[in-house]
Amino acid sequence: MIKSRVIVALDGMSEDRSLELADQLRDSVWGFKVNSLLVSCGVSIIQKLRSRGNVFADPKLHDIPNTVGNAVQEIASAGANLITIHASGGRSMIEAAVSASGSAKILCVTALTSLDDSSTQAIYKRNPSDTVLDLAQLAARSGADGIVCSPLELEMLQSNDSTTNLFKVVPGIRPESYGKADDQRRVATPRSAVDSGADLLVVGRPITAADDPLKAADAINAELKQ
Repeated sequence: MIKSRVIVALDGMSEDRSLELADQLRDSVWGFKVNSLLVSCGVSIIQKLRSRGNVFADPKLHDIPNTVGNAVQEIASAGANLITIHASGGRSMIEAAVSASGSAKILCVTALTSLDDSSTQAIYKRNPSDTVLDLAQLAARSGADGIVCSPLELEMLQSNDSTTNLFKVVPGIRPESYGKADDQRRVATPRSAVDSGADLLVVGRPITAADDPLKAADAINAELKQ
């Protein structure tokens, strides 16, 4: 069993490149996240990656309950370990996803890590913390296994009795050595995210765009062991 907490986001690349990276990283990470690859390759990419590690399928489903349930069933049958849906789809949609998930865990996306305060105010009429807490509580009431949230909300969620037991998968992870501005807004280092309650960390460009992806992944693992 892989001991790493790191999920590598295989976004914006070809199938050949994703499998090349997976072969390179398979012994150093928990597994791999697929989003755009689900569009370009279909669920067959899940089956191919499962021979190299665990798979976090990240379609962020948001539709009527029956449609979401059907999609979750297809993705779970292909072998995904984790599947995302949007918590804002509501209780019936979440329950349909959970019912169709088989052995996969259903994770509810709260507020995207690319959203800052002005964005969540415009969309949800609330600040990021209140938005995340409300959606996480909805996820818990609806039987979801866990949530996706930014590292900045972890301590709040851990201290709330209704959300503390949710499995927490956290993107927006930026090692101090990364030092590049991008579209992520609510971010933290790997160590601080785990200390605040993250179960798994989603890391994309700091690993996939590195000159040596394996070295970058091993550096994060080393930081988490300190």
